[in-house]
Amino acid sequence: MEYWFTFVIEPDVDPTNNQAERDLREPIVIRKIIGTLRNEKGTKIFERIMTMLATWKRQGLNPKEEMLKIIRG
Repeated sequence: MEYWFTFVIEPDVDPTNNQAERDLREPIVIRKIIGTLRNEKGTKIFERIMTMLATWKRQGLNPKEEMLKIIRG
């Protein structure tokens, strides 16, 4: 409960979870379409990749370029 009303004192914090719900929509649709996440390892890999892509988008970075940087080492 200590963080329930953070939005009152922090103007950048949204009082709803609408943004989080919208952020989850794309990965859920992808997961349902490909239907190959039938084991824990595949699910974890998918979650990590989607988290990185969403983070880069929010930071205004190019997800493709950021992923290439990681792959190229």
